[in-house]
Amino acid sequence: MFGIGKFGLVFGALSLASTAAFALPKATEIYPDMGLGYNIGNTMEVPGNQGGPTGWGNPFPDAAYVKAIKDAGFNTVRIPCAWDSHASNGTINAGWLDSVKTVVDLVINNGMYAILNSHWDGGWLEDHVFDGEGYDKTGLVNSSAATVAAKQESYWKQIATKFAAYDEHLIFASANEPGVNDPWNGGADNGQWAFDENRMKVLKQFHEACIKAVRSTGGNNATRIVVVQAPRTEIDKSPLLASMYPEDPAGAGYTMAEIHFYPYQFSLMTSGDESWGKMFYYWEDQTPGNDAAHTCSGSALGSKKSIDELFSGLKSRFYDNGIPVVIGEMGAVKRLSLTGDNLKAHLKARAAWYGYTVASAKKNGLVPCVWDTGDEGDGNFTIIRRQVNKFGGNVGDITDVETLNSMREAYGQAALPGNSIDSLVNQNPDIPEGEGKGILVTYATKTSDSSEVGTLRINLSGTKKDLSQYVGIEVRLKGEVASAGPCTGAGDGCGDFGWTSMDLFMMTGGSWAWFDAPVLQQADQELNASKFQTIQVKWEDFRTEPADLNSANAIGLNLYGTQVTGTITFDYIAGIKADGSIEIIDDFDKKPGLEGTATGKVVALNGTGDIGSNAIRPVRAASSKMLVSVRPGTVTASFSAATAGMASATLMNFMGQVIDQKTFSASKGANSVELQSNYRGAAMLIVKQGSQRYAQKVLLK
Repeated sequence: MFGIGKFGLVFGALSLASTAAFALPKATEIYPDMGLGYNIGNTMEVPGNQGGPTGWGNPFPDAAYVKAIKDAGFNTVRIPCAWDSHASNGTINAGWLDSVKTVVDLVINNGMYAILNSHWDGGWLEDHVFDGEGYDKTGLVNSSAATVAAKQESYWKQIATKFAAYDEHLIFASANEPGVNDPWNGGADNGQWAFDENRMKVLKQFHEACIKAVRSTGGNNATRIVVVQAPRTEIDKSPLLASMYPEDPAGAGYTMAEIHFYPYQFSLMTSGDESWGKMFYYWEDQTPGNDAAHTCSGSALGSKKSIDELFSGLKSRFYDNGIPVVIGEMGAVKRLSLTGDNLKAHLKARAAWYGYTVASAKKNGLVPCVWDTGDEGDGNFTIIRRQVNKFGGNVGDITDVETLNSMREAYGQAALPGNSIDSLVNQNPDIPEGEGKGILVTYATKTSDSSEVGTLRINLSGTKKDLSQYVGIEVRLKGEVASAGPCTGAGDGCGDFGWTSMDLFMMTGGSWAWFDAPVLQQADQELNASKFQTIQVKWEDFRTEPADLNSANAIGLNLYGTQVTGTITFDYIAGIKADGSIEIIDDFDKKPGLEGTATGKVVALNGTGDIGSNAIRPVRAASSKMLVSVRPGTVTASFSAATAGMASATLMNFMGQVIDQKTFSASKGANSVELQSNYRGAAMLIVKQGSQRYAQKVLLK
């Protein structure tokens, strides 16, 4: 890219004969213009073997989205990026470099700074910040620091060559969070393997490999700003970086340091209160007042006092020595499991925390870059909408007006109109004291020709983590889902058939091993829209019997299907004891995690388990009358046709594969059709005749 930089005419690499004459501005010179920063998270850093930029649910960044970032008041965009998974035999794919260039150009052409980093990408560098014997997530391994450094140098030489002509608005960042995945094995650093001076020497080597590669390509890269990360990007490890700071052939002033800021109890902790500390829903004076235990204040990490102390330490350690600091990632999750006034207090607390944090960062020579993932479910960080296919609206809509405005105020920008807090609170109202609670979940698939999943997930903690005392799980639920919409036939431009099934799942142990069992695939376990029913799943019913039950991390229900719409109300999930009694694991006092095609709210249930009058009731889909007889090898359907005409019958398994299909002439009135099958298990039988459509789950013998 050629253009006018802040400090005059910037020539391309071929025109730059002397870096001394045409050096790009130093970090302290561009820092004041970098302003408020934003991350295009969960996109360009998604490893190529996990689907690349769209693999985690976000669309590829387009012009409307990047313009919305600028319009929101951001002036720096961090682009987390994968490289190793887009390389073959050490060479980065040319098409991938072009894709990254597309995003960089969108950012810079909107007048913003772009920070292009090397993200986790399978941990090829991040998980191996040691030389020789050390630990990664697989256990004790051997890693050659020289080999990793050589790969680091090779990749950055290729990246820097691609972008050599860009002006100071493009900044490179050596890594992401080096060493953050060190396993928990009783080490010196809060249980992790210690990050000491010996490991800092290795990290310094990796950073210098990046800087050396960039400088070697000449042109504007000879003095381009390069950002280097503290160990694990933890503030308390930043003294190691300061004392062993990487050397730069360009001389002093052309690098920045990087830390991340997620005060755990306030920002990330979601698994429940622990003996060592509680989750912080609230912050300082933004609190209900009667829940000090869940309020971040005083000297707690993330409080005003701790923010000021930590950030002023970074200032004296780096900025005062000519090295501005980038907070490459910062944020706090939205705890949408809260309801009513508690949710409102929490959302106000988040907004106040963001505002105070970025104001303190600005005061201390730090560039704060908020983390944004694109998702809008429980635990999200999202400020600018991307996933319109999932959440509706338009690309660029502001989903968290109050948080954005609190940060804009810190940078002297006018407040934007809107109210995100009341909208979320209205979706999650308080339940009157004394009434039982449940969760009403609405399922609606977005596509018509592929399977989608709606997830209700409960993260377990404390005593709930031990499910070994039970012999299975009981779920109490009511509702109805139909597999006839959002569209019903080929004439609507979508598939002819819809199907649905539900599985109970759990994840256990340190490896989060996955186990699942069918729930609503069994003929005697159909949903009932008019009354609650209980469904029991024993451990032996799982496809693979669960292990590590004394260390259960999560349980939940997945509704799979195509063309699915409907609602289900869940009263509770309970553990079944050997004597047949049950103990409640979760009765939805707070909303569980909802993902995919599932959205929902906590609702009041009266004494009989019916939904209270103040809650939204499920909409019952029109029922179809079809009698089905199942015998080994055959399925017979009897139905009534309003008029004579051609009809079709299809038998599908729950993977959407056709087992048998037949076209036949139906008479007005009673009809029957027989299909053949050597398949055993759950299936869907669909009969269509004229405008009539019948669908029923069957259990093939």
